[in-house]
Amino acid sequence: MNIIRDKQKRHEIKFVINSKEKSKFIIKNNLSILFPDRIVESVYFDTNDLKFFNLSEEGVTPRKKVRIRGYNNGELKNLEIKMTNNHHREKIVFKNFKFDNHDLHKNLRKIGIGETVKEKIRVKYLRSYYFLQGVGRITIDRNIEFLSPNRNYHNPKKTNEMIMEVKIQNNKFDKNSIEKIINLKESRFSKYCTGINCLYRPN
Repeated sequence: MNIIRDKQKRHEIKFVINSKEKSKFIIKNNLSILFPDRIVESVYFDTNDLKFFNLSEEGVTPRKKVRIRGYNNGELKNLEIKMTNNHHREKIVFKNFKFDNHDLHKNLRKIGIGETVKEKIRVKYLRSYYFLQGVGRITIDRNIEFLSPNRNYHNPKKTNEMIMEVKIQNNKFDKNSIEKIINLKESRFSKYCTGINCLYRPN
């Protein structure tokens, strides 16, 4: 199992858009396709009292997310831990991870996470990859589904929202200039938190 620790500061800016805005943005900015679309699937883990969820909802830093991820309906082989600090994010990836509850917690302890966690939600969506000159890599996620592990991932909840995300790995980062180029206002959006609210805290 390979461990990848992304030491470069990561910045992510998210925009909630609809299908019309998506098409208009792609045409207007002449976006080039970086990679073929692929299905992204993640199972998120949290404590019994949803500590990670609550910290994220409150916008408290530092905070973290724990998930295993796979692509195109394959096995979920990557254990990923995302750390959100005051002004940037970091990610640690355990490649070729075969899920086992004991190994999960052993690996979490290696990086200083001592909480006991369990599966809370599965999130599945289709992701497109683009490049915008002067900005960098952009992803657009659509067909987002939220599934509960307590029901064997059946009966998903869905959202019609699309999430466009600018991903920057550079210490020199000006969010205001990015927003001007994109010409949209940044949105706070967490697929994990949205899914928890859909499945466990319906209005």
